[in-house]
Amino acid sequence: MVEEVQRVFVPSVTEEDGGTIGLGCFSSEKVAWEVLRTFLKRSEEMLLTSSSVVVWDIDRIGQEAMTVLATMDCKDCPVCSRRTFWVDLEHFSALCHGSACSAWIEENTIDPEIIDCGWPTIRFLKQTKSIEEAVKELYKLGDRLKAAGVTEQVSGSAEQMMKDHFQQSED
Repeated sequence: MVEEVQRVFVPSVTEEDGGTIGLGCFSSEKVAWEVLRTFLKRSEEMLLTSSSVVVWDIDRIGQEAMTVLATMDCKDCPVCSRRTFWVDLEHFSALCHGSACSAWIEENTIDPEIIDCGWPTIRFLKQTKSIEEAVKELYKLGDRLKAAGVTEQVSGSAEQMMKDHFQQSED
């Protein structure tokens, strides 16, 4: 016997001109998020402003049938400067989906008064008291990378060069 679907999960993105692109309709929240995250990796190729995952309950009428799980805005990444930095202000998190970047910001899991930010490429981690401070720290990191001559692609040798540069500047 086939299990009856009671709700569906719908990921979508909104373009700069206001048009919405639906990415599918899924019976699993996990699959909807995977599809959205995969799509966001290509976000620098398009002019996107926001994305969302919405849950629709089957056989319900009106607004009661819909629940917005998350809405994220697209910004320029403070580290790599590409338009791949997706910010969820409701849950205080952000992540760059650009290739070789992955800069991030999120609320600390232990102390909600602390905001964590980082850049995995060089294991950079910083704790701040506000989202604004976290963004400033990532901008400083991006500025230091540009000053060191590190730009687009991060290869193994470029990664080592960045680590060396940051170790020297912190001594």
